[in-house]
Amino acid sequence: MILSRACEVAKLSFPRDHARHYDFRTEWWYLSGHLGSEDGTEWAYHFTIFRRAFERWADLALVGLAISSRAVRNTPRFQRALARMLENQNCRRISVDGYVGHLTITNFREEKFVFFERAGTSLFNIAGGLDDSLDVWVKGWKLQQIGEAIHLVAERNEFAVDLELYPLKPPVLHGAQGLSIKGPAAGQASYHYSLASLRTTGTLKWQGKNHSVVGASLMDREFGTAMLPPSVRGWDWFGLTLDNSHELMISLVRDSDGGIAQTSSGTVVFPDGSWQCLTPAGFHVEPVEYWTSPATGARYPVRWTAEVNQMDLRLDIQAVIKEHEVISATSTAIDYWEGPVRVSGNFEGTTITGRGHVELVGYSQPAGGKF
Repeated sequence: MILSRACEVAKLSFPRDHARHYDFRTEWWYLSGHLGSEDGTEWAYHFTIFRRAFERWADLALVGLAISSRAVRNTPRFQRALARMLENQNCRRISVDGYVGHLTITNFREEKFVFFERAGTSLFNIAGGLDDSLDVWVKGWKLQQIGEAIHLVAERNEFAVDLELYPLKPPVLHGAQGLSIKGPAAGQASYHYSLASLRTTGTLKWQGKNHSVVGASLMDREFGTAMLPPSVRGWDWFGLTLDNSHELMISLVRDSDGGIAQTSSGTVVFPDGSWQCLTPAGFHVEPVEYWTSPATGARYPVRWTAEVNQMDLRLDIQAVIKEHEVISATSTAIDYWEGPVRVSGNFEGTTITGRGHVELVGYSQPAGGKF
């Protein structure tokens, strides 16, 4: 089977396009949110399921070794082979998918977070997804739409989330009606949309104790084949919820030379659910503080100023925990910084606050050619 590429605008249909897209090589379901419990504790979570179509049986064997043996995962030879697999630009596939799940839970009061990951393949139904509705799973971690709500369940040891998410606004299409261009060649793009406002309720377990929580979440979705050219180093993604019922999402694509690519983009979502897409000329993001990871040596920005000139919007964005690096060598082989942020600023002369998540990819290892 030849894999499809995101080459032209396609009519996205919901809830159908929340489901798996078997004919594309890579896709992910990314959720992040801020929650509060009755004792006044603030929490944040980040949950992602990645799917990748295998292109050779050897790729499947490689992933099987990674899942079954930590000793194999830590060998340089295995890590080089995994990197080659991720960078393979072949567009044929076999009838097997690999799935990876990532979960972080952050406790603001204790200034701590935990990260867990798991991986599986669609063989024997260990992991998988449906083609006609949102229902994806990895070894018991599950994301499923039931009626109007999206149900998220993930548990590991003494930590868990069991959440119901209810969309308050319709899906937002990024780029050109959902076609998000990443590079100059045909197909170097993804289909990209978000559910920017999800009322969230449920239970969060921290160190064995359950907490009833309520808050807000965002779901970001992309799918494509060979979407990032090798010239791309990585990206900085901002998903922000402001207290005036606006949401702001910005994706800064960073080239290998350190510059910001013209394929960077942004989207403002208004209180009524309408949205406006932004070109790179329409916004400016400037890092003003950094943190260097002792584990990987990567130097990440952890505080930024952001401006959207046509809206007279000025923001200060600050990480809640600077050390929020995710070491994911046992699943995706790409380490990244992903964590909650607090927001303050000014919108059309009025002081505003907000919250959100930031994801920083490509600071530890280059991501170009791997998606």
